[in-house]
Parts: sequence; C-alpha cells; structure tokens
Amino acid sequence: MASPQRIVAILCFVLAMVLSLLSDQAQAAVMSIDYGAEWFKVGLIKPGIPLDVALNKDSKRKTQAIVTIRDDERLYGSDAVALSGRFPHLTYSNLKSIIGKPYEDKHCIEYRNRFSNNMSPHPDRNAVFFKHNEKMELSVEELIAYQFQNARQQAKNTAGEDVKDVVITVTPFATQYERQAILDAAELAGLNVLSLIHDETAVALQYAMNRDFTTTPEYHIFYDMGAGSTVASLVSFSIVEQKEGKTTRKVPQLEVKAVGFDRTLGGHEFDIRLQNMLADKFNEKNPSLDIRQSGNAMTRLLGEANRVKQILSANTETMASLESLYEDVDFKVKVTRGELEHLCADLLERVPGPIITALKANNMKPDDIKSLVLVGGSVRIPAVQKNLGAVVGTQNIAKNVNGDEAAVLGAAFRGASLSKQFRLTKQIVIKDITVFPIEVIYHPEDEHLGRQPIHTTLFNEFGSIGTRKIMTFKRQSDFEFDVKYGKPVDEEDVETELDQIAKVKVTGLTEALEKYKDEINSAEQPPKVRVSIELSNSGLISVPEASLSFQAKDNGSSFSDKVKSFFGSKEEETQSNEETAKETVQADQNNTESEKKTEKKTTTEEEKEEKTNKPKEPSLKKIPLNIEFIGAGPVAMSTEEKTEARQRIRILDTLDEKRRLREESRNNLESFVYRIQDFLYDDTVGIVSTEKQQEHLREQLSETSDWLYDDGETADTKEYTDRLKKLQTFEKPITFRRQEYLERDGNIKRIESSVQLARVFVDNIRSNTPEEERYHTDEELDAVLDLANQIDSWKIEKVTAQEKRDHHLDPVFTGVDVNKQCRELDEALMKLMKKKKPKTKKKVPKNESTEEQEKQEPVTDENDKKESDDEPIIEKQPEQEQDSNEEHRKHDEL
Repeated sequence: MASPQRIVAILCFVLAMVLSLLSDQAQAAVMSIDYGAEWFKVGLIKPGIPLDVALNKDSKRKTQAIVTIRDDERLYGSDAVALSGRFPHLTYSNLKSIIGKPYEDKHCIEYRNRFSNNMSPHPDRNAVFFKHNEKMELSVEELIAYQFQNARQQAKNTAGEDVKDVVITVTPFATQYERQAILDAAELAGLNVLSLIHDETAVALQYAMNRDFTTTPEYHIFYDMGAGSTVASLVSFSIVEQKEGKTTRKVPQLEVKAVGFDRTLGGHEFDIRLQNMLADKFNEKNPSLDIRQSGNAMTRLLGEANRVKQILSANTETMASLESLYEDVDFKVKVTRGELEHLCADLLERVPGPIITALKANNMKPDDIKSLVLVGGSVRIPAVQKNLGAVVGTQNIAKNVNGDEAAVLGAAFRGASLSKQFRLTKQIVIKDITVFPIEVIYHPEDEHLGRQPIHTTLFNEFGSIGTRKIMTFKRQSDFEFDVKYGKPVDEEDVETELDQIAKVKVTGLTEALEKYKDEINSAEQPPKVRVSIELSNSGLISVPEASLSFQAKDNGSSFSDKVKSFFGSKEEETQSNEETAKETVQADQNNTESEKKTEKKTTTEEEKEEKTNKPKEPSLKKIPLNIEFIGAGPVAMSTEEKTEARQRIRILDTLDEKRRLREESRNNLESFVYRIQDFLYDDTVGIVSTEKQQEHLREQLSETSDWLYDDGETADTKEYTDRLKKLQTFEKPITFRRQEYLERDGNIKRIESSVQLARVFVDNIRSNTPEEERYHTDEELDAVLDLANQIDSWKIEKVTAQEKRDHHLDPVFTGVDVNKQCRELDEALMKLMKKKKPKTKKKVPKNESTEEQEKQEPVTDENDKKESDDEPIIEKQPEQEQDSNEEHRKHDEL
C-alpha cells in the first residue's frame, strides 16, 4: 500500500497537470508580427477564429511603426504620425534600420542626419540609445517593445483574451545582434517568441498553404521591396516523403535555395530623395529661408513626399501641398512621375540586383523559374515593375499574392504549427537557410605548428538553419575560439565589428585532465574535446555544450556493476544518437566518423562480454566542460538593463491605464449628456415628468456640457464619474417611469393571459375528461383556480389605483411585480400539466405463448414507452383543450 506522502505527491502531480492543461487552453491563441521599417501587421490564429489580420484601434489592418512619447504618454500609429510634425524629437520611427548597430555604423549616421532624435552611444554595449529627456534614456529595444505591446493589445482585442505566443518576421540578412535585439524587445513586451522567421519564407509559406505541388520541384522567386530593404528569395516547392514511425506519408516541402538582397534599397530611400527635392524647391521659392534648419518642417515634408510617391504610382503627376510649412509660408508645387524616376535613377538600376544574385548562387537562369512573386509596398512603383519585367519577363511577374499581408499570415501559420494547441490538417516542411557563412577561428596549441589562426567554415553560405555541428579539438588546457561571419555582413568588402559574433571560452579542461590523468595516461588514444555549435531555427548561433572524451580502462568492478554500467551507458548513447539523428551535423568528418566507429565497436564488444562474462575493453568516458559565450559587436541587453526597462514599462503601463480610464469616464459623461438632451425631446417624457423636472435636468446637462469644455478638460476620473452619477439621479426616475408607462399595457395583458390559461386548463379537465380517467385531484385544480382568481383580483386592484395616479409619480405596480405574479401562477399550472398518468397494464388473454412472453419481458403500453424518456404524456384532447395548450405555448414563448 502506498504511503500517505506518496499519495499526496501523486495528487499534487495530477492537479498540476490539470492546471497546466487549463492554462494551455486559456492561452490557445497565437499571434504573429510582421515588423517592418515603416509598418507592422499583426496576425492571429485561434480555435474558432480563422487565420486573419488583427485590426488596430482605427480598424486598419496595418499600423505605422512609430511611437511618440510625450508627457509620459505613449502614442502609436496614426496618433504618433499626427504629432510627429510638432514633436519630431519625441517621435521615433524607422527603428528597424538601427537595431543591433553600433553608434558609428553608417545606418546610425544616416539616421542622425535624417531625424531629430537625440541619439547617443551606449557606454557599455557598443550600441545606441536615445536621451529622451533629462530623466529618461531609451534603448532601441525598449522603443520597439512599446510597439510590440501595441501589437499585443491589437491581438488581445481581436481574440478576446491575452495572447503571448508569437512568431516575428526578420530579414534574412539580419545579424546575430539584430535577431537578439528583437528577442529582447519581445521579452520586454511580455511575449513568448516561438520562433523568428524570414520575411520571404513567411510569404512562401502562405503561398504554399492553398496550393498543390508535385514531386517535381517548381521554382519561384519572392521579390520583396519594403520601406527599408529589398530581398529576392529563390524557393522550390515539391512533395516529399516524410517518415512518421514505421509509416511514410507525402507532404509539401518549402525549401529556400538562395537569397539576394540590397540592404538599403527601399521605399524610404525614394522618400528621402523626394523630400530633398521638395526642400530645394521650397528654398528656391524662398531664398531668405532654409527649411533644412527646421526639424518640424522637414518631418512634415517627409510625410508629404511619401504621399506624393504613392500617388505617382497610379498617376503621372500630382501636387505637393503643405500649409504654413515653415515660417508661416505655404508650399505648393507640381511633381511628375518622370521627375521622380530621374531623381532615383541609380536606385532603379539596383532593382534587378537581388534576383541576379539569387539565380547565380543556384546556377539558374530566369527561364528556370515559374514566376516572380511581388511583395512589399514599394513594388507598386511602375519603374520598379518595368525593370523587373526586363529581367524575368513581364508574363512571369505574379501579382496573385497579397503583398501586404502574406508575410504576417504565413508567420501566424508557422506559429500554429509550433504551438501545441493546434493540430493542422496540412503540414508543410520548411527548409530555410543562412545568407552568411559562419566560421570558427582558433589558434593551434602545438607551438611547432605556428601561431597563425586556423579558419574553419562551420556553416556554409546558404546552408540550412536549425542544425547543430560538433567540432573536435585536441587540447591540454583551457582554451578559447572566435565565431564570426565568413564574409562582410554589410555589403561592403571591408571587415567590421558587425562580422564578429562571439568569443567562446571553454574552461574546466585543465582541471579534468588533472583529475583523470591516470585513466588518460593508460588510454590507447589521446583525449579529445568535443564542442557543439548550434544554428537555431531563428538564425541564432549558440554553443550549448562541450565535453572531454577519452577511452577509460576497466577498474575491476564486479560483474553486476559492469551490467549496470553497461545498461546505463547504453541508454545515454541511445539518447545521444537520437539527438544526433534529429538535429546535429558533424563538422570534422574524419574525427567524428572514427569516434562513431569506436563507440559502435565498444558497444558491440560490451554486448559480447555480457554473454561470455569476459573482462571489458576500454569504454568511452565523457566529462562535461564549462562554456562562456561572450557576444561581440553590439552587446545584448544585460539583466540589470532589462529590469530597469521593465520597471519603466510598468510605470508607463499604469499611467496608460489611468489615462484610458479617464478618457473612458469622460467619453461616458459626454455621450450621456448628448443622449439625455435628445431624450428630453421624446413626447413620452412630457407625460411621465413635470415641466419643472425636465427643466431642472436640462440645466444640469447644460452646466455639465459647459464644464466639459472648460475646467473639465483637465479633470480626473473621479470628477467625471461623480458628475455622471449626479446626473443619473435626476435622469433615472424619469427613464424608469417612461419605461413602465410604455410597457404597462403589455404587462396587464400578460397577467390576463396567464389567468385565462389557468382557468381554461382547469375547465377543460373538469368538462371534457371523465371522472374515472382523471389523475388530477379536485384539491389541485381548486388550488390553481384560487391562485388565478387571487392574481386577477390583484390586477384589478392595481390597475384601478394606477388609473387614479398621475403619471409623473412612481407607478403603483411595476414590471417586476407582474413577473412575480405570472411566474407563481405559471409554475403552479406547469406542475399540473407535467403530472404523469399512473401506469396501467393491458389485460390480454393468457395462453402458453403469452405466459412465456411475460416471463421474458415486461408488459408495456404506448404510454409506458413515452414515459421511459421522461416526457409528459400527450393524449388526444378535445379541440378546445388543444387551443388552450397552444395559447399556453405562445405565452411561454413570450
């Protein structure tokens, strides 16, 4: 029998599992964020809610990626854009271009030239931050976290519940620092990132969701020109066989083959060119002014440039117009599509570049692809489409994908496949790649080999992500190595600090060699250090483990110890092999293959030893080592920084909630004033209230309306709610009397209907049912009849009193009183109607067969069969009784 402690432990475990399941069900929704330089979209998928885009507070399907912080108030999207012209130094946009970048990076330099924010170098992280005011310094991660919070609120409003699980899109060329910064921003926003996904891979996933493919691969290029960059991903679609246990099934596969990109070619660059042209034209018309001296004017001019660019995508010319642009001077000038194309001629020449790069990397020609799928807002520019058509042919340009929403929908679908809350009917295998080769640099330990560093390419360019590789080192002491990108990540053939990923220190080796030196010295092979390096599905490099391995001699233990040791080591090896089969790829093929053969040989010999009980051969011993992963380049946020940022976010969240409650209470008061002012014009109000009561309420409403637009502008929540309650004390009595007045005739008819129904029912039973067939007693029928008469008398008394009472006074009886009377009578009547007829047995002549049948099954009649389902007996009634039942049914429906 189990001990009480064990029973309690089991119950606690079961309870924890139940609570976990309930928690999982409560958090069933998954969201996605397609975060761009200019816009972001939010996708949502939830059981019962189809995959779709969540709307923002303006009921729009995309939101400007911008945030304004003014007086501790955060404004997003269109609200932030509206204030950006007045407060450009407090408005932060295009943050994606500088995330994970050092202060002296060219993108940060361009940002400082184009925007008015006070950017400064971070003293410890080799990154940038903004001095918002004297008491607030904001990192790029924190500002993006604010926008992620806004995205999370959009998903919450759509789903009807809080949503934490998310998949976020990133560019394929995003570095380790950019990806880590996005993860840090999501963490600050309280989100759980299931995975990062490349923009074009998400688009390709959405493309594959509703299409069928064959075993023969078909190739498509997804050309994505957004606001900040341009990417061309070459993707193959096919049907492959996937093993699930002992069975094999065919599933669609999406495989990214190659990627070409231009990091700075995007719609924002077109806007900047057009902004500068408009600034020059303004200065030409106003020689005494220099508009570039005003950050506010240049911000407004950038917004106008974006608007003009969009119009010129559909028209050949338009007018740029801004009132009081600078020094109260209005600005208006005509801009043509030809001017814009001439202005951006060098940008347009770069349009085919990513396509050519992707095709060349896979040794393909434009004729080998089935279609070029356009994605992103900037592909709408006619000159862009013209240049693309010149490369792949106009007939191969596909516009059958929603370029604005394909990425966010594909990312949400990816989230559903990663979440345990969904079981998708269509599984799609995704094979994505890294666009940069990744190499390991280390110095050899043996002096005679020289001190020149050794470069080993661990992950090739366009190699698969979501893999793990193992490097083998022959070392006699603690050591370190560097991990870096194998080619410049910023499109320039110059090595920068952004190319460095991390420095990895492996410690504990010297101590382990000393501790096990006797076993190592007696080993046939020198010890080896194995280091696992992983490239995750999110494109992040990590070093999860390192170990010292050597062949250990048998220590002369007993046979039983050997058996236990054998089964234990065999279990560990099985787990290791399973892990290797799923997610590891050996880097040093010669060393790792020999180790596999050694391990396999050792296991085989151990199995023979168990059978023959002979001494063991040397076994492989594995000693874990310590790893320190030190990020290079822009360093990720420290724990202390995240804690400080979370505290600031909590304070701002509290202020936002207070502000929301204040706005809500103000809106409630304002809408109440307008509604009741209209309400007083209702003719019925003049019947149920006196002129004095109406005039007093009008005065209160007028006084509150004046206060709202005067002192009420700065009032707090309590003042709004107090005034609303005060007005309601004057309004509620009138509204109550009006409602009772309008419903009184209906309430009287309800009582009359209930009384009539009860009387008809009793009369039908007594008049049309023979006494010997009745199963209702006279006492029961009299009781219902007495109750009906009593309620009828109550009705007559109240109606008579009400007719003598003025309508502007409280009514003699109310709808609540009528409900109580009707309910009491209806319940008594239903009790009689549901009373079951006593069971009776049919008398039939008995013979041998019937006697035998009675022994085998009970005698039942038609009524018994109906009663077996606990349904009331329905007998054929006279026409009058049927009519009364129909009346009762209608009464119930009412």
